Amino acid sequence: MQRNQEMPFRQIHLDFHTSPYIPGVGAHFDPKQFISALKEGHVNSINLFAKCHHGMCYYPTKLGTVHPHLTFDLFGDMVKACREAGIGAVAYVPVGWEEDAAEKHPEWLQVDREGVLGGKKPFETGHYTWRHLCHNNDHYVDYVLAQTKEILDAYEIDGFWYDIIFHIGCVCGTCQKSMRELGLNPEREQDVLQHDFMSLKKFRERVTRFVHAVKPDLPVYFNTGYSADIAYTDYNIREKVRYNTHIEIESIPSGLWGYNHFPLVANYHNAKDYEIVGMTGKFHKCWGDFGTLKNRAALEYECFRMLAYGAKCSIGDQLHPSGRMEEAVYRRIGEVYRSVEEKEPWCAGSRKMADIGVLTANPDLADKHAIHHSDEGVMRMLMELHQPFDFLDSLADLTPYKLIILPDSVALNGALAEKLERYAEQGGAVLATDRSGLDLDGNDFATRLFGVTYEGPALYAPDYLRLTDSFRAAIEPMDYCFYEQGTAIAAEKDSEVLAYAVHPYFNRTHDRFCSHCQTPPDLDEGGPAIVRNGRIIYISKPIFKDYIVSGTKVYRDVIERCLELLLPEPLVRSTLPASAEVTVRRQDAQNREILHVIHYIPQKKSKEMEIVEEVLPLYGQQVRVRLYRRPNKVYLAPQLDELTFSYRDSYVEFIIPEIWGHQMVVME
Repeated sequence: MQRNQEMPFRQIHLDFHTSPYIPGVGAHFDPKQFISALKEGHVNSINLFAKCHHGMCYYPTKLGTVHPHLTFDLFGDMVKACREAGIGAVAYVPVGWEEDAAEKHPEWLQVDREGVLGGKKPFETGHYTWRHLCHNNDHYVDYVLAQTKEILDAYEIDGFWYDIIFHIGCVCGTCQKSMRELGLNPEREQDVLQHDFMSLKKFRERVTRFVHAVKPDLPVYFNTGYSADIAYTDYNIREKVRYNTHIEIESIPSGLWGYNHFPLVANYHNAKDYEIVGMTGKFHKCWGDFGTLKNRAALEYECFRMLAYGAKCSIGDQLHPSGRMEEAVYRRIGEVYRSVEEKEPWCAGSRKMADIGVLTANPDLADKHAIHHSDEGVMRMLMELHQPFDFLDSLADLTPYKLIILPDSVALNGALAEKLERYAEQGGAVLATDRSGLDLDGNDFATRLFGVTYEGPALYAPDYLRLTDSFRAAIEPMDYCFYEQGTAIAAEKDSEVLAYAVHPYFNRTHDRFCSHCQTPPDLDEGGPAIVRNGRIIYISKPIFKDYIVSGTKVYRDVIERCLELLLPEPLVRSTLPASAEVTVRRQDAQNREILHVIHYIPQKKSKEMEIVEEVLPLYGQQVRVRLYRRPNKVYLAPQLDELTFSYRDSYVEFIIPEIWGHQMVVME
């Protein structure tokens, strides 16, 4: 994973998935116009298509199929033009979707558990109806390696970008034979998924070793899912990234992924020692969305967010079949990348600062969809409270963090329970909710840290939360509804109860109900719902899932109150609204910290997606950042305007006069 040189900050991922039925391919390609557009876009690296999802090659291959309407070496001319212009050129090679190979070699196709070849039913249409080729088929992998060597021998490139590295639960003849040899059962879904992972791992290892036998330092990247919600499994992210040079987080937020996706994944990878590239697109919706151009404010938000999370930027585009670059697209990209270029000196080589670690949930204890809700909910709350954090897996070191959060469904095996207990013994604080802390069977708590006894799932759902006067602070006194089913507990002798569960008169059923929604709360208190045991707080509700599903602000208020008790000296304090995003990064070589503040407002202007259209500036925002030494100066970047500041009680305090979308403040 290690590289001596940083990844470029301003990248383009140029698709060219062009049907063999389209004529005149590349007929209007002009190297000068191509480079002029990239220069207009302030681009310093580009992923260039050697082959596309249709299986068409754009160079004179002797192994595959050249696009029937291409009359010259389009890929080679692009590489040559980039080399002469000093722009990095990476070869894009799809290896899971290539229709030409699927058509000629149906024996290479994956077979799903329903017996469908390639995962595509006859006559099926849609955006992603490519047929899936099997990465475990040696004949197909040999074909991929031969094309890789063909490109290596003919062109001076800056890396390989292999796409579509995933299986669909393949039970083709090759995979079934392999599973039986490994002692896995092809009829058991979990064994099939495990074999999928093992096959893809073997594929990545084989390809990387092949490339590095020819060019040892050449970057190699495999595009697949790198979300943190699978980090607990035996076939986890750590194994996925082993043969990658870096991680790219593919996330077109206005389309398939949404604006919560990128920070959800970035907050996991920020804690690692490899580089991150964030990838969005110029498209309004998704890949191949021709005739659309993302709003400037949206593209700014997405790229500046990448900088705030320590990521390099990559913007996806798709070249028109004629080969002519869309100049309006690169003017728009240039408007954003010009600003990225100005900000690079305060972003290069930085590392994230965070007091809070969040353990990712365990898919063995709850369904994956519910886990995603919990991780998304804790992320949204901490972002809105301006508390930087890292997502952690079960193998992570907990000691750098002052607080560990276990959101809703984090089961503990023996090793993780012992690690958490050692962390608490050394003075660390813990916040756990709902089923977190249970053993892998879900029958009892795996640790006595929480000061509570497990009594099973809550008998009522929805039910209510009644905060004690000592806990609620500024929260208005009333019984607050929690919609999702929680956990029933009893408080142990020395524990402090901070809130109680209040049951409804009865659960709503078809023949027993009251009013339009849930049954109202009874007057009497039930059992404890929030319990404090020293520097440990346990909440019996799936509060993070409930927050992302229902958006009830009081849930965030409850978590904010818990943070005040467990983390009295947070990394950041401010007057910023919840709509602002905050990260703090450190450049060790320059001995300085950089505060990033981002303020854009995604709006649900479409039934399908959120849209960012305007920049809403903020003025006169007061911020305090905890630093353990007084800085020599505080200034805005890249403007270089110095700010008046004070330093007391380990906090540097200043006022940011204006935040126009994205503002960095440097404490040097």
